[in-house]
Amino acid sequence: MVRAVVTILLGWFLLASVAGLGHSLGLTIMLPATSAVLLARTAFARELTVPPGLAVALALGYLEDLHQATPIGTLTLAHGLGYLLMVWAATRIAVEGPIVRAFAAGLLACTIDLITFAELMALAEPLGIDPRALLNALPALRWHALATFLAAPSVWWLTDLVLRRPAPQRTAYTPVSWYRS
Repeated sequence: MVRAVVTILLGWFLLASVAGLGHSLGLTIMLPATSAVLLARTAFARELTVPPGLAVALALGYLEDLHQATPIGTLTLAHGLGYLLMVWAATRIAVEGPIVRAFAAGLLACTIDLITFAELMALAEPLGIDPRALLNALPALRWHALATFLAAPSVWWLTDLVLRRPAPQRTAYTPVSWYRS
C-alpha cells in the first residue's frame, strides 16, 4: 500500500514539474507522459497486485484529468484500461533494458492517447467539440509517444531510485559449535 501511495505522489510531482518546467522554459514541443512511464513500470515490475496497481492508474488518470481540464473520467478511464493492457502484456513478455522499457512506455502513452481520442470522439457532440479538430490533432499523438519514449529511461530510473527496497542485511556465516574447547 505504501508503494502505491508513493507512486501516486511521485506521479503527481512529475506531472506538475514537467508541465511547470515546460511552461517556464517556453517549450512548445509535446511533453512526455510521465504517468505512462510510471504505469508501465508498475505493470512490469510486478511489485503491486492488480487492484492496488489499478488504483494507482485511476488516481494518476484523475490527476491528469484535473491538470489537463478534460472531462472528469476521460483520462481516468484511459489510464485504467491502458494499465490493464500493460498487466496483460507483462504476463506474456519480459521488459529488460532501457530501450525496451522506453518502447513499452511509449506504447502505453500511445494507447492512452488513442483511448482518450475514442472517448472524446464518442462524446464530441454532447461536449460541443468539433470532431474535425480531434481528427486534425490525431497525427500529433506520435510526438507525444516519442517524447515519452525519450523520457522513459530517466523516469524509470528515478522511480526505481525512489521505490527501491533496502538491501537485505547479510551476515557472515559462523558455524555453531556444540561444544567448547
